[in-house]
Amino acid sequence: MFGIRRISGKWHLVIWLTFPVLSAIAILLSVLTGGTQPEFETAKCMLSEPWAIIPFAIFILIFGPLPEKLGWRGYTLDGLQARWNALTSSLFLGVMWALWHFPLFFMKGTFQNEMGFGTLNFWSFCLGPIVSSILFTWIYNNNKRSTLSAILFHFMINFSGEPFSLTEQARFYQLILLIVVAVSVTIIWGPKTLTLLKR
Repeated sequence: MFGIRRISGKWHLVIWLTFPVLSAIAILLSVLTGGTQPEFETAKCMLSEPWAIIPFAIFILIFGPLPEKLGWRGYTLDGLQARWNALTSSLFLGVMWALWHFPLFFMKGTFQNEMGFGTLNFWSFCLGPIVSSILFTWIYNNNKRSTLSAILFHFMINFSGEPFSLTEQARFYQLILLIVVAVSVTIIWGPKTLTLLKR
């Protein structure tokens, strides 16, 4: 979990930039197709009170990426890949991860509950973990099975999602873009290991 040297320089770009770029493109597509532009309320608050970014980032890290990825990637993924190929392991783990969040849709005050059950946001959120799980495995396997790489990628998904404040339409576009990236990764790197080393 602390082996920062396991992560090569180019993969830091993938970890830190993938979701901000996808979110920005999704917003652009949404606006170009008649959707409303996000208010960026969280981003405005961050700019007006930059000192609050650090405790906010720590909160985001502790309540999600850190505990979840220790279990999903630091423990479970290796066992799954010992039995199945990387793609199958990713999809199975993604379904489990989506089900893990499912109860939150029925808990008042949660981000998921505010989305509404059965809405487009609901389906985008449920399918998101399944698709993004492929990218998690791709990053994990290509960085010497670095749990830290998965933690940082998850952190960036959550952290970048707050300032962008995606609308329902933009979130749908983000899911479509995510599917395109995941399919491309699977084709280029191969479903067996999602790496170029052992095809």
